[in-house]
Amino acid sequence: MSIRIATRKTLKSCKKVKIHPNAYKAFEFVQSLTFSFRGAIKQDLVNKDLLTVALVLRAKIVTHELQIYSGFESILFDINSIEPTECIVILDDDICDSEIEQQAWVGVFTNCFLSSISSKNLNILHTTINDKVNSQIAQQIFNRPRLSQNLLAQMTEKSKSAIAKQKSRQNKSPQEGPRSIFEQVRKAIGDQ
Repeated sequence: MSIRIATRKTLKSCKKVKIHPNAYKAFEFVQSLTFSFRGAIKQDLVNKDLLTVALVLRAKIVTHELQIYSGFESILFDINSIEPTECIVILDDDICDSEIEQQAWVGVFTNCFLSSISSKNLNILHTTINDKVNSQIAQQIFNRPRLSQNLLAQMTEKSKSAIAKQKSRQNKSPQEGPRSIFEQVRKAIGDQ
């Protein structure tokens, strides 16, 4: 592996910044999560410029494009306004596509997933992970090809039945909404 910290000159030579195609599913997964403090960032309640300097991105340069595959899991990361010269960018010229996908998911799980699991939507999280994470990557991270409800329950110190209850609530068809008084009277008259 040829890992190095990118110089400002190297980063300025990149004409475009994007998410590496093999890391895109992990990026989409992170974007689908709701972070508790994202509102503070959007409302400028914290000094985002100062905090962004602490971002560590892992990337590969491909034909004058900086293709990021890790670091986007931070709540400070915004692909539309990221300025790589203001971040620490670790480049790996020799990394292959399968390793990029693995590193993307490892970053997601170590930097955001395991430190911010909410017990309110565990079933949605469970379903999303199993839909988005490649079975080979899941095998490497969870030691099994899919995240089971039992393993998620152990990770969150919740019961498997709590996750199953969330799933059954989610799968229930919406109840018939309240009827108008007119409909209730008409039904009462019709039933007599």
